[in-house]
Amino acid sequence: MPRSRLTAVEERTGRCVELINNEHDAPGRFDDQPASPLFSTLPPEIRDIIWGFATAPYEDETKKFAETAYYYRPGRTASLKTETALLLTCRRVWLEANAMPMLQAEHSYYYRREAPDRRDPKWTANLTVQNRANFGHLHLFVQMCNIENLTAEPGKLRKYFLFTPAIAGDFQPRVFHCTVRHTDWWYWENDDPIYLHESWVQAMLNSPDLRSTQVFKLELETLDYKTDQLEPIVERIKALVSEEKATHIVDGQAVTTKFVLSDRQDSYTWQGPTNIDGKIFTRYDGKDRLIYHVVTLTWKLTFPSLPRAFVPQLRRAPRIPKNKTPDSPNLTAFYFAAHLPHLYHATTDRQFLSKRKRLEHPDGTTWHISDVTKASWHHRWIMLLAMQRCAEELQSVTERQAALEHENRRGLFEEEIQKSLRRQYADQWVAEGSLLRFVE
Repeated sequence: MPRSRLTAVEERTGRCVELINNEHDAPGRFDDQPASPLFSTLPPEIRDIIWGFATAPYEDETKKFAETAYYYRPGRTASLKTETALLLTCRRVWLEANAMPMLQAEHSYYYRREAPDRRDPKWTANLTVQNRANFGHLHLFVQMCNIENLTAEPGKLRKYFLFTPAIAGDFQPRVFHCTVRHTDWWYWENDDPIYLHESWVQAMLNSPDLRSTQVFKLELETLDYKTDQLEPIVERIKALVSEEKATHIVDGQAVTTKFVLSDRQDSYTWQGPTNIDGKIFTRYDGKDRLIYHVVTLTWKLTFPSLPRAFVPQLRRAPRIPKNKTPDSPNLTAFYFAAHLPHLYHATTDRQFLSKRKRLEHPDGTTWHISDVTKASWHHRWIMLLAMQRCAEELQSVTERQAALEHENRRGLFEEEIQKSLRRQYADQWVAEGSLLRFVE
């Protein structure tokens, strides 16, 4: 069904439409392929391995990067490509393997100096709900000056990748990988000593934006003759402790999460040309190649109160929504003090004080008229003006309530119509063997 027709169906029925993406939710809507040894002989676990190999990303030799480019490095010497022809063979293969490309793909984001195959927030915002849920490996290449800004406040990191309004848990890559390259350190052009403020690393470990992410990796790269400068930085980062905070709802209860540093520290070296970005740097005179030293630290998400939890699945549990500021004022405030504060504070003489208190704390609807007759003409005018204002406010509230009730009745009627239409479309899709369904 064309996207325009699906949009029309969604508008008429008040529900989003999606494709069923697994065989368990689609009984009778695909051929079991009993004659194929792939399905009749091999178990699902073996088939998953086959699907994984067939859809694994690889470097496209027809789209090589220049060796002098900022973004050239091991594993990123060319644009990454994923073959999806397997998914077109039959419906059962698609149902079993459709999540593999997104789960395995490495999506690279560059905060400036980007590669030709880079992703950007606009691309992320256009992902379907299914693809966003299957988002696998997010790799961020960012300069030191920019990462400090991205982690300055909660929500800012997520906002860089998604333009859409924030919903708790809507940003959930399986792996969040942050790389600081040799050319990303402060004043690398001057060959200054490298330094790093651990505050932004701590902010990422504590960020609610990453609490639906299973693995967080931090990759730090420098030249071989600066290894002694990198080692103390790594040790300080390893000493950081992730904050334990309530983030998810499991079985109706709030549960806490935190990142725990893996005991394993990965490191490797690689070589590149001295003319980075095609420029000549005199400080590299006499060197044939630059030798890079890379250290990778890995943190894994844990649920301290659920030590046996299956994190790959549990990380997708509903998130605790952020507190919202009320959109409307508190209607239980006392009208006299709220709407006439200048008159309220003007009537402070001892004789009128008791009468003013009775006005401030009425029983909700009754005004003490006897107080008006006992007051002086000035105080009488103030009280009458206040009562008039209260009457106007009460009338306005009554009108708004009536309009709201009318809107609610109309909404209930429209909801019944939409329910009827949804049943009709659902029955039609089942009869046609379609994989379409409504999102509940």
